[in-house]
Amino acid sequence: MQDSGDPVAGPSNHAGASRADATLLRQFVMEYLQQHGFDKALTMFQQGIANQEDEKDADGEDEGGATAGGTAGAAGGANANASAAGGREAIFRAPGPIPIDSTLKRNIPQAQALSASTLSGRITPEFEAQAKYIIDLIQKRAELKDGDGDGAEDKVQAGGAKGDPILDPSDRVLGYRKFRRWVDDGLELWRPELDAISFPLFAHTFLDLMAFGFTEAARKFFEANKSHHIQAHSQEISSLSGVVNRFHLTTSSCCQQLRSHRYTIMLSRNAYDLLLQWLSGGGLDEEWESGLHTSAGRAKDAVKAIINDHVKVSVSASSIALDEVVIASTNGLLPSTVTRSASLDTFNTQARLKLGPIPMTEKLKEQVSRTLQDEEDEARNEGVNGDSEAEPNGHLNGDGDVDMDREVEKEPVVREVKLEPDLVDTSDLVSPGENDTLPPVPPVFRISDLKREVEAIRDRRKMIRLGPGVDESASAMTPAVLPSVVAFTLFDSAQTATSVEFSRDSSLMAVGSPESCIRLWSLKGEKLKAKSIDPLDGLLVEDDGLPMRKLIGHSGPVYSVSFDPIHGSSAPPQSLLSSSQDGTVRLWSLDTYSNLVVYRGHSKDPVWDVEWGPMGVYFATASRDRTARLWSSDRVNPLRMYTGHLSDVNCVKFHPNSLYLASGSNDNSCRLWDVQRGACVRLFLGHTDAVTTIAISPDGRTLASAGLDSNIWLWDLGSSRPIKKMSGHRGPVQSLSFSAESSVLVSGGLDSTVRCWDVKSAGGDRTKMGSSEENRVIDAGRATGELPMSRTSIKVETVDSTSDLLATFHTKRTPVLKTHYTPRNLCMVAGTFVPPSSSTATELVNGKA
Repeated sequence: MQDSGDPVAGPSNHAGASRADATLLRQFVMEYLQQHGFDKALTMFQQGIANQEDEKDADGEDEGGATAGGTAGAAGGANANASAAGGREAIFRAPGPIPIDSTLKRNIPQAQALSASTLSGRITPEFEAQAKYIIDLIQKRAELKDGDGDGAEDKVQAGGAKGDPILDPSDRVLGYRKFRRWVDDGLELWRPELDAISFPLFAHTFLDLMAFGFTEAARKFFEANKSHHIQAHSQEISSLSGVVNRFHLTTSSCCQQLRSHRYTIMLSRNAYDLLLQWLSGGGLDEEWESGLHTSAGRAKDAVKAIINDHVKVSVSASSIALDEVVIASTNGLLPSTVTRSASLDTFNTQARLKLGPIPMTEKLKEQVSRTLQDEEDEARNEGVNGDSEAEPNGHLNGDGDVDMDREVEKEPVVREVKLEPDLVDTSDLVSPGENDTLPPVPPVFRISDLKREVEAIRDRRKMIRLGPGVDESASAMTPAVLPSVVAFTLFDSAQTATSVEFSRDSSLMAVGSPESCIRLWSLKGEKLKAKSIDPLDGLLVEDDGLPMRKLIGHSGPVYSVSFDPIHGSSAPPQSLLSSSQDGTVRLWSLDTYSNLVVYRGHSKDPVWDVEWGPMGVYFATASRDRTARLWSSDRVNPLRMYTGHLSDVNCVKFHPNSLYLASGSNDNSCRLWDVQRGACVRLFLGHTDAVTTIAISPDGRTLASAGLDSNIWLWDLGSSRPIKKMSGHRGPVQSLSFSAESSVLVSGGLDSTVRCWDVKSAGGDRTKMGSSEENRVIDAGRATGELPMSRTSIKVETVDSTSDLLATFHTKRTPVLKTHYTPRNLCMVAGTFVPPSSSTATELVNGKA
């Protein structure tokens, strides 16, 4: 990066307008002070001019000449005693405050020798802002001098009322450029850590220029340097781009957050030492050794002031360079609830989480075992009695294979039933007590509970295990087993669907639309029959049924739908929740297809997401009012409010044991809440844009999050640390879903692809193409619907992605809105077909929407 000379803090670079006459600026300041009644400041200003003239006569020369101008006189008034006692200022580096006359000289780069007539008609708003900046400093000094007497100079320390040094705005710009050049020319090993500091320097330099009134200089600085930060801070850059004057500094939430909170930066020990060495001038920068009286010295002082006032540097105990995942997850603006603690790690580890599965009562466990045993005994006894369908061409041996030579057993065989296969080891996780869950585990189970648990055992026995496996004989990894994916495409819809949801038993699909209604389809091809009470005899009757049911009641687009989980995969759901732009959540009966309850609690703010709890009864919502809320289906008012996000809460997801609630927000963060206490127990930082979807693995260990930055992050809930970042999507990610054994993650996005990821692998950049099993192939003629008939018609996808991407499934023109794993690991996805003639279609397919 090439370094340039001192930039001029002003709107114009023209030869005539870039410099101001000292007499004109002096007259402008005196008239302003006189018109606004600043008598004391005016007296100090005039006394400074007189002292300057006396000093010139005594020395026989113009010290500073027109370069200092009238502002040197203003400084002289503030330091009259110092000038009389010490005479001329010594130019050397020494501790203590810098004389105010030298400080003000460098604050007026425009005060050069030009005639008043030349600039009589060129007093620009930038010129006035600069004069006002000097006037404010003079007035503050007058007030402090009047109130504190002789101690005023000690408090001011050659600067503003808070003791900060007065710096030319151009010094701030130069300081940022020099820091960037130092980082770019430095060692590549430490560059990612040190470059993270450049964003707060960039943001506060821009805000300082705006606060001083140098509007055009601030905009030029912003436009010239924003490209370096737009990839990692796109949301902040978008917010700052709307700041065009001083008034916006008080109305912009982004500016207020930057000013009110310190920007946390994590550095390794060696990177921190390098930063201190550069700031203190202990390196090879000879310009810094000449002190603050040079442009380079003042530029570094501007960088140091921003770091001291607005940056909080956390130093790791290790000297090893931090990787990009750790840097992204530890740097940023932390809310006040976190900054009160020692660090983000301290906040995230102050409470131990109970991540184990929901306990099953002994009575329910006994009954589930008995039911499964009875079913197996009945099937075996039917086989013993000669049921040809149960045992074709022979009998089943202990492994489930056909044994043609074994004699037929005459007596029923009673075997011990194993309740569930060992999918994952959860022995190291703390399980909640029976009274900890929400709602508490009932002492007496219901028939629906028994059916749900029995069906869950059946599903796990018939489940297809996905992901790479281990060949015990060869002690090597076997090729990954990929899921079968069935895609449901919505055709001929008036507008794009806003939400899609599948029931847990895979029998129903609900679609929310911008037309304020919900459409229901049976995935089994059956007609949906509505039940009602006959008014004549009071009996329950059903109608003839319809292939599609429409639920009407909302007055705005339906952004989320959720089926009740009470029956699990054993039976169709009986109720449905929906949230809408109208600020309400509605509970629908799937027996009568009518609205039962309307929940109002988010005022008129849109409700972006709604999610049933794992045990039913309770549900959670996410809204534009920056809160997530907990509800009970039998009450119309919320029970808990989870506050702490700095922007819209886009999505919520319950932990499988119902003790915790995860949320994703437009503030680029995810949070984990204690459902009962309403407290935030984990904060996850790392995304560079809004988080729009999250998922928690069935084993309760891992949180996955994704959003507008097209990256997927995996987090360990126990330690709160990032596991890895997975990249490959070319558009925003809309949905995430874990496989039943938590080893494979499937994602769907607006780039019209479904991607499968290996959760257990280390990940990282793909340095070279792997084996043929790892290569993803795409149909070269998919745009025209052609099938690959030979090896020449398919090609390997060479787009940049991390090594944990197992497979990519492309749709023609269907942005994927929902991904869903069945309990037996069948993957189901859904989206709306976008016609090629639509301009929106092209944007969605290319991932630009």
